[in-house]
Amino acid sequence: MRRTVFLCILLCSSAFITSCSRPEDGIPVIEAVRQEFSPDKRVAIFDVTGDVAKGKLHLTGETNLPDAISVLEERLTEAGITFINDVKILPDKKNLKNKTWGVITVSVANIRVEPSNSAEMATQAILGTPVRIYKKTDKGNYYRIQTPDGYLGWIDNNSIKLMDQRQFDAWRDATKVIYLEDHGYVYERPEVKKRVSDLVAGSLLEKIQPVKDYVIVAFPDGRRGVIRDSEVMDFNEWLETRNPTTNTILRTAERYMGTPYLWGGTSTKMMDCSGFTKTVFFMNGVIIPRDASQQVHEGIFLTDNVEYLEKVPEASLVFFGRKATEDTPERVWHVGIWIGNGQMIHEDGPLKIEALDPILPSFNKNRYDTFFSARNYLKAIGTGQIVRIKDHEWYVSK
Repeated sequence: MRRTVFLCILLCSSAFITSCSRPEDGIPVIEAVRQEFSPDKRVAIFDVTGDVAKGKLHLTGETNLPDAISVLEERLTEAGITFINDVKILPDKKNLKNKTWGVITVSVANIRVEPSNSAEMATQAILGTPVRIYKKTDKGNYYRIQTPDGYLGWIDNNSIKLMDQRQFDAWRDATKVIYLEDHGYVYERPEVKKRVSDLVAGSLLEKIQPVKDYVIVAFPDGRRGVIRDSEVMDFNEWLETRNPTTNTILRTAERYMGTPYLWGGTSTKMMDCSGFTKTVFFMNGVIIPRDASQQVHEGIFLTDNVEYLEKVPEASLVFFGRKATEDTPERVWHVGIWIGNGQMIHEDGPLKIEALDPILPSFNKNRYDTFFSARNYLKAIGTGQIVRIKDHEWYVSK
């Protein structure tokens, strides 16, 4: 009897024999890896599950995090758990025919939480935005994509040009112009005012050649037209001349006064609160996270006391929500830009200036009561998820 017990202990401690471990013990290992590599489902795909069958843990699902799967395999092996790995690594190059990149072809493309026209809108992307493509629906009418700020969602096939690596590199490296006005149009020819497409601030188009007071441009899908040269700027020159300061951030923010609110909006047509801050920084050459609840974890913390706002530098971001308690987690649901003198500018339907100082006539008591924190973004450019566009390899080759 003693010999039998000793033999079982010996086998269970061996790196080569795993039958003494229960396959169901691998379920919490999967969850631990998910929390480590994909705590925010908005920016990482880790749809991995484990089912127990015939004494083994069967891993299925998909992910765009191959390193996470490698770690999962290592930990399951170390725990002595027998498993079968059938997790699909994205992008799905075979079904996409190696077209794992794309560029937005319409002025503003809606990106949804599910592959359906009736699904909730998650965010938007503007003309010329480069995106990563991970998979497509069976009918090929929707694609799961990731935007330069890391945000994931589904886009319809009428809003995007699919590209393989060679085509994408050619687009990225082409001479382009950026549209500077809030709204405008590409026309067929200078003398013919037939529209090819509308435009919003930040739209990117390939520059073909100048013609009198116009520039001939090409869309990612090959369409051509003309824009007034006074409305655009060479993209590379624009990148090199972006120098975000308190003054440029506030000037850009106030330029959009009165813009209507749209949940998920990120363009100068319509925007939500974090879409507003994102657009302001983008037009100053900087990419920041998409949502307020993501933006609140970037930048340099300044204060979480509404009474100390008088010491907060102008152009800092101010956040609103609910602080964590023993029973509830923190929740941040709104963001604005601090303009000083007790006031902020924020997209609250429409974009407006309101006060957090009770003595001012535009005082917003609800925002005062739900103030969460203030953070300095200008001094944090180049750190974390606050990235200059010229340093983002989807926009500029390295």
